[in-house]
Amino acid sequence: MWFIIFMTVIMKPIKGQSMELAPTKIRVGLFYNNLARDSYRLSSDTGFRVGFKTGQELYKVMNFSDKSLEIYSADLIDFASKKNNIKDKRDALEYATQLAQDNVESYLFFDGSWSVWAKISNKDKSSSSLGLITVKGNSKDPGLLIPCTMDRPVFFADTDPAGLIAIEGRRYRGILEMAQADKGNVQVVNELELEEYLYGVIPKEMPLNWHTEALKAQAVAARTYTIANLSKWQKNGFDIGASSGDQVYGGYDAEDVRTNRAVDETKGQIILHDNKPITAFYHADSGGRTEACKDVFGSDLPYLQPVDDIVRTNSPHSEWELCLSAKDISERVKSAQKYIGEICEISIIERSPTGRVKKILLKGTLGDTIIENSHIRNIFQLKSNFFEVFGGTSIPVVSVSGEEAKRDIQLKANNIITGQGPAILSNGYVSILGAEMSKNIKFTTVSDTYIIRGRGYGHGVGMSQWGAKTMAENGYNYMEILLHYYKNVDIKKVLNKIL
Repeated sequence: MWFIIFMTVIMKPIKGQSMELAPTKIRVGLFYNNLARDSYRLSSDTGFRVGFKTGQELYKVMNFSDKSLEIYSADLIDFASKKNNIKDKRDALEYATQLAQDNVESYLFFDGSWSVWAKISNKDKSSSSLGLITVKGNSKDPGLLIPCTMDRPVFFADTDPAGLIAIEGRRYRGILEMAQADKGNVQVVNELELEEYLYGVIPKEMPLNWHTEALKAQAVAARTYTIANLSKWQKNGFDIGASSGDQVYGGYDAEDVRTNRAVDETKGQIILHDNKPITAFYHADSGGRTEACKDVFGSDLPYLQPVDDIVRTNSPHSEWELCLSAKDISERVKSAQKYIGEICEISIIERSPTGRVKKILLKGTLGDTIIENSHIRNIFQLKSNFFEVFGGTSIPVVSVSGEEAKRDIQLKANNIITGQGPAILSNGYVSILGAEMSKNIKFTTVSDTYIIRGRGYGHGVGMSQWGAKTMAENGYNYMEILLHYYKNVDIKKVLNKIL
């Protein structure tokens, strides 16, 4: 359920590819950018196949019988060549084994031909030669040095084709690929079947005990989102990330028989508009009405338009409240915007047609600033942009005419004119003048405290997960759920292609 809920950057939808065919395999970024490390611990039940990948071809370099491997980036200057131009791996392994018996930490080096190198203590770091990955088992057997690039990553697989491989204690299907990243770190990508990838996504995005039809709707939406965004991370060497910036992916250890069944029963099905996969955004709770894509992400897409939830949800996010002091708000704004001193006033200055806040004006002792769209949620740490602000020195009033037209009024002065004359707000009463009478209403304001009351959870675009749950519990199937939240679309099963 975490998909995009906590997303801190605005994502513009990506146009889909022609969907006569869909990929059979997907490449998922596990450790990349600031998540990449310089070393990892791998484990498997049967040992490892290690080699390099060129295009779609895997070239095995050697097997490791060790059940645990340490992988880390290396500089060639930390190794000394012991023997070069060895004709085959057997001779290289024999020579390296002899060195190991003499307590020399030895490594096979393969860059198209074999050589043997020994680990040395090099205090001279004036030059370096990155681009190598070191593979070392937990025995005294020789390790492996192997060059790698984004175009030629090193792969690791269980010796059993159906086996699992774990990295940092979490197991994954398929293979792991590693390549040198910035600052000597190593990027890790998991390549596996598309449907197997979804096995690890659905239980991280929706509770396991929810209705089967809601889980199936989630599976189709997640599959569609994946295919529509295949080019998003192309420059990084993979298709999609494993975090909430895309879809949370937990690998094999996250799988459950119920969510696997939802994936299997919708295998290959995606949501299409104009015969292309849609950007199938989804969120936790709409608060009663979803949002237009253009009012959140800036793109006016015909299939992402506002709709009401068919059935009222009983969500823990249906209504929520947050109390913040002016000091709290000032500190949060200071970390993300220009410093405007202590907050004196908060005003909502623009809403979307559905009522979500698009812009707020903050007035401080040192100036003003405007916060927009998703930055509002991020800075104030709100569940959604569907909210009202109470407190401070302003009093929100809703004016209702005979035609039920409503508008927000903020009373900011110290006095207002009533049927009995001027009323001073600071005395704790407001006088309301009606057509035939007026009435005094007592109120309490705390100028240093703001109360934010809202509805829903997430950006509000696309399928509401709590809405899907409630629809499923009321007899709607997954197709009906999807066709309610995504307009002008078709749901079809597509053929697979090998990428």
